[in-house]
This record gives sequence, C-alpha cells and structure tokens, in this order.
Amino acid sequence: MDSSTDDRTDTLTTGHITVPTRFPKRSGFFNRNKLSLGLIVAFAAFLLAPLYFNLAEPAAGRPQNKCNADQDDPQDDPRIIERPNDDIKVIRLTNSGEFADRCELTNALYELNWDRPRPKSSFGVRFDPNAPRLPKLAVLYIHGWKHNADAADSDLQHFTELIQTLRKTHAGKRYVVGIYVGWNADAPLWGPLENITFWVKKNNADRIAQSANVTFIFSAIGSIVKADPHQQDQFIAIGHSFGARVLFSATAQPLVTAVEEAHPGFPGGQYKLVQGLADAVILLNPAFEAARYSTINSFTRNRETFSPTQAPLVITISSTGDWATKAAFPVGQWLGLARTSRELHTLGNYAAFRTHLLEKGKCSGPTDEPITESFAGADLCLSRLTEPPSDEVDNYDQEFRAHNPFIVAQTTPDIIRDHNDIWNSTFRGWLAELINALQRLHAAESGKS
Repeated sequence: MDSSTDDRTDTLTTGHITVPTRFPKRSGFFNRNKLSLGLIVAFAAFLLAPLYFNLAEPAAGRPQNKCNADQDDPQDDPRIIERPNDDIKVIRLTNSGEFADRCELTNALYELNWDRPRPKSSFGVRFDPNAPRLPKLAVLYIHGWKHNADAADSDLQHFTELIQTLRKTHAGKRYVVGIYVGWNADAPLWGPLENITFWVKKNNADRIAQSANVTFIFSAIGSIVKADPHQQDQFIAIGHSFGARVLFSATAQPLVTAVEEAHPGFPGGQYKLVQGLADAVILLNPAFEAARYSTINSFTRNRETFSPTQAPLVITISSTGDWATKAAFPVGQWLGLARTSRELHTLGNYAAFRTHLLEKGKCSGPTDEPITESFAGADLCLSRLTEPPSDEVDNYDQEFRAHNPFIVAQTTPDIIRDHNDIWNSTFRGWLAELINALQRLHAAESGKS
C-alpha cells in the first residue's frame, strides 16, 4: 500500500457503480512540507515578535502640545501641586517618542520655575509662601534596555536613591529635582531569552531619538536652568545603555553647534568657554556605535586648545565587564550589516576614542587639576591617558589635547561589574561626588558672570 494514502476508505456511488476512494495521509503532507511550514512560522514570528515585545508600550496622550489636566483630570493638575515637591518627576514616552501624558513634562518644568517672576496676566502654580528661594540642581536620567517607568523598576528605585543622596549633601542650600525619562525598553521574556529583544528595543530607542521629543525635554529644562546665570541653577543629564543612545542623539548636534560657536576663528587659537544646555552629559555603558561619536572626537586635535577652566561637557564611562556592549552589540550590528570597526563597536569599546581611565585608588597628580584632567572621589580616580591608545584595526590618527571637555573613560569589572551594575555603592558614590564637583565648578563660573 502506498505510504502516502490512508487505510480509511469511503465510497463514491455513480449510478450502479461503487468506487472505493482513499484519502492522503495528513502526516504525509506535513512531512513533505516541513521546511516550507517552518519558514512560514519563522517569518510570522519575525513579524509578530515586535508586537509582543512592545505590549507594554503606553498609549500616546492627548493633546501633545499642552497639559489639559485642569479640564480632563483636575485632581492631577500640575498647577495645584504645592511646590517645592520632592517626588521624582517621571516622563513617559511611547515607542514613537510621543508623550504618554504631556502633563508629566509640565509637572517637571513647574518644579524648576515655580519661584520665577511672572507677569500678573500669567497663571502661576501653587507654592509654599514660606519656602526659601534656593538654586536648583536638576538631574535627568534616561534608563536603558530591560527597564521601564514602573514604580517597582530597579532603575527608578536606584535613581531615587541617588537623588536622596544628593539632597542630603545640598540640604538647605539648593533643591535637587530628579527627572526620570521612561520608555518601553522592558524585555517581556525570561533569562537569556531577553537578549533577543535587542533589535526591537534598539529600534524603539532610535525612533524616540528621531522624534525630537527628548531634545524638546532637554531644551525646555536647559532653557529654564540657564535663564538667569546669577540664579546658579545646574542641569546634569545621565543616560544608560540604549538610554545613553537616546540622550546622545538628542544632545550631540546642539553640542557641536556650541563648540563651533566658541571656535577662536583661526588655527592655533583657544576656544572660548563652551556651554551646553546641560552643564554635563554623562553616558554610562552607552549602547551606540563609535561612528556616531566621530564628529565629537574630531575636536581632539592639536591646533586649537581649550581653556584650563573649561568644564567637562560629555563624560562617558564604560566597563570592560560589560558583556552586552562588548560582545553582544557587535554581533547585533554585524547581523544588521554593519562592517567597519567604528560601526561594530560601541563608543566605550573603541580604543582609538578613549581618553581616560577610571581606576581604584587615589589620583597621583596635583589635587588642584581641572576635572577634565583628573577627578578623585569615593576612592576612585578618573585620569587622562598620557598618550593615545594604539588602534591596530583602523590605525586611527588620534591626537590628545589637554582640557578637552569630551571624556571617554574605560573602567574595570571591580568598579562596574557588568552592563547594569552602574548603581553599586562604590560607583554611585563616585557619581554623586562627580555631580557635586561639577555643581561647584559651574556655581563658581556663574558667580563670575
């Protein structure tokens, strides 16, 4: 009997003739088409996986151009929240970079400008009339892969602890405002399977950056902080992993503009002091390719010089223990058809762009060196390399220039163990001391203006 037929029979009656019929085996059809069916299932999974991975995406709020809480939800109207208010200000974004609730940004901005003079015709916000008018230190954080804006998320909890540490240091001297930018970076899988969300979450990060809403948030905060130099307000922005990718995309072009505007106008001159909308941008284990940093790195050349009093503008810290950016990221890039070394490797893992080391111990240089050259805190030392690292892959022509405000530092697993170990007590203590040192530096510069 033919193996492709079933033993079951039926009859087809035509007139007085009965014809037995046989049905094809169902298992035979599947056996003959395993490859085709497998490809169909794989293709369907490829198309549907992003939908599953993005189930937690918040819906876009309406409207996007203003806060309508006074009409839609009066109980949560940012204008009736008494200032100053110590809550962490959470701003949620959709995968397209739209606001989940435009009032979340309004709430953060009111926390920064509640005590500013207003025309009588302008509505104000509720505030404690007995609260002292103090300078403000705004610290913005954009989380990375495998995190979100849920109250139980470990990144939000650790960021809250950092803000509490800073508030203890500045108690009675300035208000510390914590702003947490959340997006759909959570991986709804378990264990190693989380890693297959790499491309979906990377794509989400790029879509958010392209929307310009992070630039909008960044610029809105920066414009308030920089409105009155004598106010001595400060703004520090931090990004981790894909959050650093979003933050760098939002800030790189304005920084390039600021540096070019400060150019001396002739070879061999000295830049005027360069100031960005943020007093410093800090990138922790950033998950973006080194090629994106090439323009920023081009300011490292031996013709023009930076002032010895120039404050750092971008500080990148990457650990050699970060398997995600060191090994997984290049694989993801290669599968995405990237081929050059600067496209395959993240900024922190591209040796030619490295300028500093962060190591355990005290700094050996002079204690009064500018932060661009060395900084000691929490028994860790950030110090500039004495010569450019060798680059056997690209033979990149790198030059070093003292006081360059763009710092790319490498550290080791005993300081940051892996991709997500940025909140351990030692490094978090160093980060808090760095923020405090930057605040003192910028306050001193503001006092001179």
